[in-house]
Amino acid sequence: MRILFTACPLFGHVNTLLPLALAAQRAGHEVAVATGADLGARVARRGLATWPVGPTGAEAGTPSSPAYFWHTAHQRAADLLPLVDTWGPDLVVSEELEFAGAVVAARGGLRHVVHGLGIAAAGDWSMFAASVDELGRQWEVSGLAQMRRAAPYLSICPPSLAPQDPPEGGVRRLRPGLGEPAAGEGLPASLDALPHERTVHLTLGTVFHQLRPGLLDAAVAGLRDLPANLVVTVGPGVDPEHLGPQPPHVLVERYLPHALLLPRCDVVVSQGGAGILLGALAHGLPQLVLPQAADQFANAAAVGGVGAALVLEGSAATPSAICEAVNALLTNPRYVIAARALAAEIDAMPGPDDALASIESGVATHQVARDIGSAPHPTCDRRAGMVRRDGLARGKVVVEVAPS
Repeated sequence: MRILFTACPLFGHVNTLLPLALAAQRAGHEVAVATGADLGARVARRGLATWPVGPTGAEAGTPSSPAYFWHTAHQRAADLLPLVDTWGPDLVVSEELEFAGAVVAARGGLRHVVHGLGIAAAGDWSMFAASVDELGRQWEVSGLAQMRRAAPYLSICPPSLAPQDPPEGGVRRLRPGLGEPAAGEGLPASLDALPHERTVHLTLGTVFHQLRPGLLDAAVAGLRDLPANLVVTVGPGVDPEHLGPQPPHVLVERYLPHALLLPRCDVVVSQGGAGILLGALAHGLPQLVLPQAADQFANAAAVGGVGAALVLEGSAATPSAICEAVNALLTNPRYVIAARALAAEIDAMPGPDDALASIESGVATHQVARDIGSAPHPTCDRRAGMVRRDGLARGKVVVEVAPS
């Protein structure tokens, strides 16, 4: 089977797809991952075929509204359609804020699966529905938002944190991946030289980490007074040297692989992005969340609501308040107990190999339905090309549907 994965050019979005994509490749399927060229290089280092489509992460910029996802999806769709025509995938798996995958799946009558990004990445779907329908109209697909809403949804959210409004296509659980280091990635030897028994990891992520100037500095200023090692990652576009000289128990790096770092930590301080949030929970680590934008506030509320995290928003995140909160997380066992309860939930969720088997069954059912005429089926031979493309210069695709 040929499986196409599509993702926005954002680190957390691409990384979330990798465990399932790698499982598909291990199972003998042909796999391609389509995203921005700069993120594609990261995927390729893990041995997966990549398609550079749409804008790079730098060209797309930082998401500031739902329009970001519609606009970049239109650019990706223009690049994806001819590639899909040639390759002829059997299945399209899109992370939940990537909508070009829905376009190409609809055009080709393909099975489409939506891969969740966390607890509440898409937020209120009504914010996206009108724009997704407009995207569909630009590619002559009617009702794209409803098709997307009706697609099967792979949720990486622990059941006790899951939103109360499940997608219409049904929910299948998938244990959130902890990330797999690329070949050659590791931890610096200086980590072993840190003097304290306990370790706090501080990160503000990779997308909104520069949204609030001074927050990282404030967090470092508060946390370095604790009797614990402090491991800081500053994220892309930030020079680790800007934090200046630090005491011997503080280590500052641009990036460290969480799959290797988190097992060595006791507490995580982050912006509350889904990747680090769920990764820390999978290790049973209590957290201090400093939400900045997007789904981070909902993520913080969900994890704080079950007692596995403390939350400081806006001006409340002073050095002294950050220090006090993390000291509580280190010394009060109730936070660890709550985090470990969620870790047990995550551990009980199906892994990528099991989730893949469920998806394979759904694809087989979908193909049978196509063959008997109950699903859209392009008239042309898929071995030669999935759909007939007309008016390519206008960025449009016409699919001829066989009469029933």
